[in-house]
Amino acid sequence: MHKDISQFIDVKRVLDEIIIKDDLRILDLGCGGGAISIPCAKMLTKGTIFAVDKNTEVLNIMLNRAKSENINNLIALNSSFEDLEFQEEYFDLVIMSSVYHELEDAPLILKRINRWLRSTGILSVIEWKKERKENFGPPAVVRVEEDLLLGTLIFSGFDLIHMEDLTPSIYHVILKKSDRISNSEQKF
Repeated sequence: MHKDISQFIDVKRVLDEIIIKDDLRILDLGCGGGAISIPCAKMLTKGTIFAVDKNTEVLNIMLNRAKSENINNLIALNSSFEDLEFQEEYFDLVIMSSVYHELEDAPLILKRINRWLRSTGILSVIEWKKERKENFGPPAVVRVEEDLLLGTLIFSGFDLIHMEDLTPSIYHVILKKSDRISNSEQKF
């Protein structure tokens, strides 16, 4: 298990950039112990966060933390990404923090995320740079080059809003659902 991402990035600054209203419906894929989900829930006075992880142990850690902090707008789901299903255009924001590199079928998951996002929806992806400059985080062999990640996201029906380095080792990509027909939907 990796260290909590909040040990390396300013989570509040990241969330201030992507949470524009307090009534959003947010999906945190690969939520772990709640490094993103807990601060999100605190910012959403009228919204809801769905926190998904296949690891029951980390979900319980997050739920215990949420309970101790009187957070009641967080819904924990114990599931793999491949088994998830939500109605179309259900979420305003989907967050994937340090999980893209673990996806077994990224195109399938991205196609589903695109379907689950509202037309004005945002996808936030936080990932580790390919070049390993530290002794923490995932091994370099599984990390994804920024250009490759961005290309896959655009191919999957998203348009770039903003991309930035959060640290020398971690980058953040913010995308919107594209108005164009994605290549993954075209019939050949």
